[in-house]
Amino acid sequence: MSKQSAQHDAIVIAIDKLRSVNLSERCPQLGLPVPENDRLRLRALGKNLNVSMPDFSVLDADSGKPIKSGDQLLVLHYLLCEAPVVLAGTLISFRGYPEGQFYWQPFQARTVNPLLGRIGNDLDLLREHLNRFDWEPVDIGDFGARIHIIGPLELTLSYHLGDDEFPPSADVLFDACITKIFVAEDAAVLASRICLGLL
Repeated sequence: MSKQSAQHDAIVIAIDKLRSVNLSERCPQLGLPVPENDRLRLRALGKNLNVSMPDFSVLDADSGKPIKSGDQLLVLHYLLCEAPVVLAGTLISFRGYPEGQFYWQPFQARTVNPLLGRIGNDLDLLREHLNRFDWEPVDIGDFGARIHIIGPLELTLSYHLGDDEFPPSADVLFDACITKIFVAEDAAVLASRICLGLL
């Protein structure tokens, strides 16, 4: 099965589950506004989005066009989170998932490796590309950025400059609450979406 087919099937499953969810009750627990007139307006991944009910299509509010299927799936899976989203204040890597250690190398290949290859030691370029998202600097590594994802959920990028002996390196860190929101594959898709969005 192709990646697109798998994402399409996952979107269909997520929408089917969401039809039985009362979003007016759930959204405040997720740090999102209450839907009005069968439409949920939210900010996610640096964009203003509209989620229409009952079909749960996710559109870019500015262009009116559907967003990428990977982004749509992240939004829908976030809406499926049954527990209130409260930041833990503790950062974890992808290794924080039970299967994270096993998939660590593929995770790196999908996320920080392409970013490092494009950015190198050019922090000005990194800052410029970060403006595609909502972010703020944080004191971590040689350069750190806290990037807004959806609701209160954030991702932290820790960037380390290279020198004559060592190449640049980077870490993608999540608030520990993410394990209650997304499965490991969603977390990997999220990290890849951010890192590739900075290329």
